[in-house]
Parts: sequence; structure tokens; C-alpha cells
Amino acid sequence: MGERTKELLLIRHAKSSWEDPALADWERPLAPRGERAAPEMGRRLLQQGRVPEQLVSSEAVRARQTAKLLAEAMGLDRQQIAVDPRLYEAGPNEWLAVIRDQPDCYHRIALIGHNPALEQVARQLLGLQTSKVPTAAVIYAHLSIDAWAEADAACAELIDFDYPKRR
Repeated sequence: MGERTKELLLIRHAKSSWEDPALADWERPLAPRGERAAPEMGRRLLQQGRVPEQLVSSEAVRARQTAKLLAEAMGLDRQQIAVDPRLYEAGPNEWLAVIRDQPDCYHRIALIGHNPALEQVARQLLGLQTSKVPTAAVIYAHLSIDAWAEADAACAELIDFDYPKRR
């Protein structure tokens, strides 16, 4: 890896609960399966040496819970979790704006959010070829850039696509 490389992780929130139909969508918490999957994916990232310096989460409860469980499993503290309201109900353009707005002091960042936008960004920016990105999936890419503001498809290389049931 050269000097001009940033690392990007796109993470879909873990499995959420539909148990309480009275809850607004953004209030839905993780289901027990999601509470198990998020730390498992965090442990995998730790084992692979892919721990981000910053987690940027949607403001939805299930995304923030996913970020917290991932962070705990990777040994990160809460100061390394930021919430960006643009990631909830965002389209691919908003996702790209969030990526481009990240501070250049970070070499590796993770964005935690929702489908369908996450899948669209993974296809358009990273060339991910899959019909579905499951909950708690982690998409890992290298970007040949010096600054996050330069992020686009021409400089992105998909490295890995991992998800709980892959192993």
C-alpha cells in the first residue's frame, strides 16, 4: 500500500427488531441476532487488522447500537463514534458527501447505515457485484487518494465483502 491510500469500510447495521410495531422506523433496536452479529463482525475486523480510527453512524437506534457493539469488540472508545444524520434515509449522493467530508487525519473510516443506499454506494463507488448486502455486512475498500474529498469510483478498489453467515 502506497502513501496515497485511504481505507473505507461500509457496514450495514445489524439485524433489527420488528417486535414493537408502534416504534418509528429510526427507533427500532437491534434484534438478538443483531446483538450477536455486530460484535462478531467487530472481532473479525480486529483479527484482520482493519480497525477503523473513526466510526460514522446513522442516527437510527439500530445503527448506533451496531456502532457501539462494533467499537467495543474492536477496543475503540465512544469518542471514536460520530453520528451523522445524513446517513439515515440518505441516497448514494449523501453517502458520498459524508465520505468526502471526513477529516484527512483518518486513514481508515467506517460508515454504518442502511439499505438500499449502502448497496447502491457499494455498487457505484466500489463495484460490488452482489444482489444483496445482508445485515451486519462489512464492505472493505482501498481508495488511492490523499484526501477524503477526492473519493470517487475511479480511485476505489474493493478488497473484501464479509457478512455473518459467510463463515
